[in-house]
Amino acid sequence: MDVRSGVVRDRVRSVAPGRSGERPAQPEPPVSKVFTLEGLLLCRGCGMSLQPVRMLGQRAYRGPCGCRLSAVDAEAIEQFVLEAVAAPAPGLVADAAPEELRGIFRRLFVAVRVGGCAEDLSIIWRL
Repeated sequence: MDVRSGVVRDRVRSVAPGRSGERPAQPEPPVSKVFTLEGLLLCRGCGMSLQPVRMLGQRAYRGPCGCRLSAVDAEAIEQFVLEAVAAPAPGLVADAAPEELRGIFRRLFVAVRVGGCAEDLSIIWRL
């Protein structure tokens, strides 16, 4: 017997007792619906553009190339890029809405190359 399946079954029963066959409520959608790095993220392995996707209610970027086995968490990589901009010029992104960040990032970067995880990135700045 797989222990994990028993844990999941017990967890589902505790959330929805007496409601067999019903799907549990979907989690709340993420705060931001905007993919601020859409069109800027590239796979470090092959250079193909990572595409924005929704996976299990969460925002992510996924490469169609097959170089990456898993998607990149959108919240994590967008935060790393935001911190990279805010370090030298905090006033540039202070209190900017996601829609504004998208435009700011396009003016500042040519591309953002992503390796094996969200932390493994390199920004190609416009000069």
